[in-house]
Amino acid sequence: MTKAKSSVMTDFGAPILVLVLICAIMSGLLAFTNSVTDPIIKKAEEEAKKAARIEVLPGADDFLQVEQAGLPDAVTEVYQATNDAGYTFSIVAQGYGGRNTLKMAVGIGMDGKLTGVKVLDHKETQGLGSKITTDEKFYGQFPGLDAAGAAGADTISGATFSSNYYKDAIAAAFAAFELVRG
Repeated sequence: MTKAKSSVMTDFGAPILVLVLICAIMSGLLAFTNSVTDPIIKKAEEEAKKAARIEVLPGADDFLQVEQAGLPDAVTEVYQATNDAGYTFSIVAQGYGGRNTLKMAVGIGMDGKLTGVKVLDHKETQGLGSKITTDEKFYGQFPGLDAAGAAGADTISGATFSSNYYKDAIAAAFAAFELVRG
C-alpha cells in the first residue's frame, strides 16, 4: 500500500480557502438582501410612527416635524399638527428593563392637555410592569390631564417602577411641549 503524498496546501490551505469563499459569498448575499429589504422596513416603520401620531392626537390631519434645541434627552422627535391640533412627541426613555427600553408616543393638545399616550415598545416585566399597556384603568387616566395632573396620576400596585417610568416619559413630553409652544 502506498501512502498518498500530503502537503500543507492540500491539508490546511484548501479547506481554509473554501471556507473564506463560502463566507464571502454568504456575506454578499446578506448585503444584497439587506439592501432590498431596508427601504421596505424603513417605510413600514415610518407608517407605524405616523399611525401612532394620529392615534395620540386624533384631531390632527397631518404633521410637520419640529426642530427644537434643548429638548429633554428622552424626546427623540417632535411633530406639530398642520391644523394646530397640538403636538406629538416620540419618547425613548428608561424603563424597568434599562435605558432606552420604553418607547412611547405622546400627544398634547394646544390647550396643554394630554390627548393620548401609546406605548410602542417596552421591556417591562411580563405580568407586572407590562400592565402599563394592558391595564386600562392605568393608561386610561391620562388623556385630558395637564402636566400637574399627569404627575399626580395613580400608579399600578406591584408595578410602581414601570408606572413611574411611564409618568417620567410623559413629564419629558410636557417639558418638550413647553419648549416648542413657547
